Amino acid sequence: MKDGVLVFDIWSDFAHFRRFETTTSPLTYPFPTGTAIAGLLAAIAGLPKDSYYLLFSRNNVEYSLRILTPIKKIVVPISIVKTDEPNWFFLWKLKDPRAPTPYEFVKDPKYRIYIRFKNSTLKELYGKLKQLLENHQTIYTPYLGITEMIANFEFIGDFPAAPIRIKDETIELHSVARIDSIKILLEEGKRYGRETVPLYMDNDRKVLEYCNVVYEVNGNPIKIQSGIAYKVEDENVSFL
Repeated sequence: MKDGVLVFDIWSDFAHFRRFETTTSPLTYPFPTGTAIAGLLAAIAGLPKDSYYLLFSRNNVEYSLRILTPIKKIVVPISIVKTDEPNWFFLWKLKDPRAPTPYEFVKDPKYRIYIRFKNSTLKELYGKLKQLLENHQTIYTPYLGITEMIANFEFIGDFPAAPIRIKDETIELHSVARIDSIKILLEEGKRYGRETVPLYMDNDRKVLEYCNVVYEVNGNPIKIQSGIAYKVEDENVSFL
């Protein structure tokens, strides 16, 4: 099981992965962060709330992600009901508790997620996740970022990860990639994006690690000239 990779596709009508620096007008990352993927796996496996952060630590798992549909964002005004005031329901006629708020969403998102298990002590969890994904089952409902964005998924397979050291050659990378681990060959006609995303949290929900990633907005492969990638079936991916 060690260095085994579970691969599955997931999609929805909309997604919202809230950016850590936004407050009153929530913006979204274009794809699930490492912390969001950990929450998604915990929902599939039925792990108790706030119990899994150290389980999905860097010592145990690594993530990779492929964008399968072009990134499209829209802004939707949503009326948020403020419930932080005492007796807010009974004061409705005196003071309108609603707060119109523009929310940014990813429209028609579809991603391929790769979960690389690095620790053989997680064999039981690996087997449970694989069985659930294969049978199109989950313990809790999966969603993309927030509970209203209910998602569907499809199991792709269970594969080994074969390392590729790129030197004096160029290969196509199908996933998003850490900027500090590769050298990109920019191509005309492609649209590139860059994000700083959270990867891992501790049990107090404090982010332990961020990383800078690059991606192609339309989901096209990225050409890289140096670095380390992994061959997973017939795709080249970079684990974050």
